[in-house]
Amino acid sequence: MSLYSRVRSYGAITALLVIPGAQVGALAEDKPTGELWEQTIAMEMTGMTMPATTMQLCVPPGKADEALSKPQGPGMGSNCSLQDAKREGNKFTAKFMCTGKQAVAGTVETVMEGDHVKGTMTLSMNGQQMTMKTDSHKVGTPCTPKMMPSVK
Repeated sequence: MSLYSRVRSYGAITALLVIPGAQVGALAEDKPTGELWEQTIAMEMTGMTMPATTMQLCVPPGKADEALSKPQGPGMGSNCSLQDAKREGNKFTAKFMCTGKQAVAGTVETVMEGDHVKGTMTLSMNGQQMTMKTDSHKVGTPCTPKMMPSVK
């Protein structure tokens, strides 16, 4: 596969899964109702590593473990489902599958220790494998998200 095709596939995967800020983190100017977290995401796929990206996320108070454990983003809508989701102590694991034009399948694992969450997501899309690692920590500043994540 050419480098151009890999970058294009990588961009599609990124648009589907990497932008939790679209659901979790847009800040508004209303009364603070959330907790500010900072998340760094590093991604790699066969033959390519992308520079880590850091963003700030606003999550519901006391719900960071749930909000940061599950794959979220614009592509994680009604066409996606979690299977075999398990929480054992401070560890969350699950498989996920998204159907449709950009079908994606993968696994997610996160470990929460106090105000720190580390996660690894592996996924496959169009025959390409990708690994994303997240490292999130609570900043502690109150914030107001435009959209709270759906924490179930």
